[in-house]
Amino acid sequence: MKHKISLFLLVLTLALAVLTVNAAKKNDEIQRMGIFISNFTEIGMFDIDIDDIDNAELIRFGIAHNIINNPKSTLKKCTLRGCKYGPSLMAGSAVTASVKRYFDLPVKNKSLTEYANEAEYDGDNYHFDAVEWRDDTVYYAEVQNVSRERGIITMTGELYNPKKKSERPASFTATAKPHKWNGKDTWAILSLNVEWY
Repeated sequence: MKHKISLFLLVLTLALAVLTVNAAKKNDEIQRMGIFISNFTEIGMFDIDIDDIDNAELIRFGIAHNIINNPKSTLKKCTLRGCKYGPSLMAGSAVTASVKRYFDLPVKNKSLTEYANEAEYDGDNYHFDAVEWRDDTVYYAEVQNVSRERGIITMTGELYNPKKKSERPASFTATAKPHKWNGKDTWAILSLNVEWY
């Protein structure tokens, strides 16, 4: 009888360990999904439809994303005399890499004139003023529910102000597809819709 109880306790302990590991993996994935969606919301991209997105929007994403997340590796000082397009410089390759990573789309580097924050492309680099590209209010995404159907992942949750997490002004629904980037599993955005309260 003692052997049966010991065996039962061992099996129960192993089952609980597996459940704990699976729950930790699921929580880790949900956190990574929140970071993934935050890459769009933190720069003010609240409405994305991959079928309608244009080249200018992709360039804007690539520049803004790198200003916020990769300034040390992508943002340089302009060394040209006068720097008439602004004191900041970013390689076009950094912009195209970010677009490929988050959208799985190609982008054609060219001057950006469609937005309040402009950037002049010289054939290799974008010239602009990085200070003008920064927003005072930034919103991050907290993914709360995830579903999968036919290879498409749907994520829902809320936006929050990272300076005051209780400030949650909107909900969102996003879809993405599995995507490999530099040998790692990640996602490529397909759509994002934010509903403000």
